[in-house]
Amino acid sequence: MSNFETALRRIRKHGEVILDDAAEMLRQLVRDTSDAIRASEGSILIPSEDKTELRFLVSVNPALDPSDITVPVDGSVSGYVFSSRQAIAKVRPDSIGVSKVDQAAKLTTKYLLAVPIVDDDRVYGVATFVNRAEGAADEPFSIEEVKMAQGFGEIYATGMKLYRKLEFSTSVAGLEILEHACEFGLEGMEENDGASSAAAKYRLPALLAEKSLTLPERERKMLYRIADLLGEFAD
Repeated sequence: MSNFETALRRIRKHGEVILDDAAEMLRQLVRDTSDAIRASEGSILIPSEDKTELRFLVSVNPALDPSDITVPVDGSVSGYVFSSRQAIAKVRPDSIGVSKVDQAAKLTTKYLLAVPIVDDDRVYGVATFVNRAEGAADEPFSIEEVKMAQGFGEIYATGMKLYRKLEFSTSVAGLEILEHACEFGLEGMEENDGASSAAAKYRLPALLAEKSLTLPERERKMLYRIADLLGEFAD
């Protein structure tokens, strides 16, 4: 293995570790919340690019983390919370999404609490909590527990922002690694099509971010504000 390839692989591996650590941070937040509201388990779901489905980003249930399982936004409890930005607690929920997840996770959802992950009127995803922990009363989530979960949901938004920024940075680095590999004629450094596609969408934002560093503070703030407005429009 050449020294160039060793260096590039080292950068790529470090980026993967950083992103994995960020995912574990989110997973631990879910564990903390589950303990606080006496839930058996919990997960964070995020929307697909077209916002028609929600997928599991992290979960304390190994069958759901990682997984390819998705639930539709239309007709699911989590989808309703994502669209309405309102928390909801249900007893024996009956929906396509719940049935699909129960089958994959090999469990029966008796109690479900779902809260939006919202900050600055932007929805990053949905946090869901299922059933009651061992030792907790076999009864629905209380109003106090719903309010506590909502508070954690607001905190999750900060964690999600950090995760997305790290995802952005590692994806941009992945693009540059591929460019260096091509430049030096290195074989075996290609990423799969899905990873390359995910990284490619960050090419233009990366160029804008790089250019912004050379701008005076006033112009840089204006550029950031335009980016915020574009994000709000996209949502």
